[in-house]
Amino acid sequence: MNRKIALPAVAIVAIIVLVMAASFTFTAAANAGSERTATWGKALPMNRGFPPTQWSQSGSGNVTIDAKQAKAVVEAAIPSFKVGTATSLKTSWVVPIEDAKGVVTSIQVTQVSASTAEQAKSIVQESLKKGWTAGEPKLMRTIYNVPLLDSNNAVIGYVRVDGKSGEIIRQPSTTLTVTSQQAKTIVSDAIKEFKVGEAKDRASVWTVGIKYKDKEVMTVLLGKLNTPTSGDAVKAVQDSLGKGWSAGEPKQLRLIYNVPISDANGNAIGNIRVDGKTGEIIAGFPLLRK
Repeated sequence: MNRKIALPAVAIVAIIVLVMAASFTFTAAANAGSERTATWGKALPMNRGFPPTQWSQSGSGNVTIDAKQAKAVVEAAIPSFKVGTATSLKTSWVVPIEDAKGVVTSIQVTQVSASTAEQAKSIVQESLKKGWTAGEPKLMRTIYNVPLLDSNNAVIGYVRVDGKSGEIIRQPSTTLTVTSQQAKTIVSDAIKEFKVGEAKDRASVWTVGIKYKDKEVMTVLLGKLNTPTSGDAVKAVQDSLGKGWSAGEPKQLRLIYNVPISDANGNAIGNIRVDGKTGEIIAGFPLLRK
């Protein structure tokens, strides 16, 4: 396979990260061992929160609750807050804060302060344990932006409250029910049932689909120099699969695990995607199909 498959499988799906509320950055204090403090961070493109300079009290006549009630809603919810699954975003980690109904806000932790997602999650958990409170809400049209304050009274995020319904505005939960090790095991077991599909002509390469339970879950690319015909391409992949493929260490991207697949010689040949909430293997890459 290492001689016949000339190109590694590519087709990594970019996941659009939906992050709600204005996010803030935890940065390491100057001295080693000193407590991390919250500082203003750059709002993420998909955020619906607003920096203070853009707030207004417009639309106050269209709400049915006042600022005091909005604050009380958040204060009552704080005891149920938990830290969700942290994910990478360029130079920081996005750490969602959830309750039983979904994500209520997100906090950024710099990768200077935390080198792994678990470390970023731990930083936020420790802050939450020390106690958070609700600050004074600001009204934007019909939405109250209620600041979250840490134990040092620093603003670390905002929770949005609907001024008409009095409900906290949430996004779907990011809490995973499948661990990284479980995702690897799921793929390792699935490999035993992989079937090699047909080869498709893509200009200078062949794409050979790998099927699992009648759905295409991965595509292998082969150069035409060593596999000049579609039959050669299919046979090369069949021979490689017959010698044994293995699952590598999963990489988490939001709610998805990308599990690398290697051949018997340790060559990377593709990735299998596993849904981190359901444990299901996700169908392959439609852009590579005719």
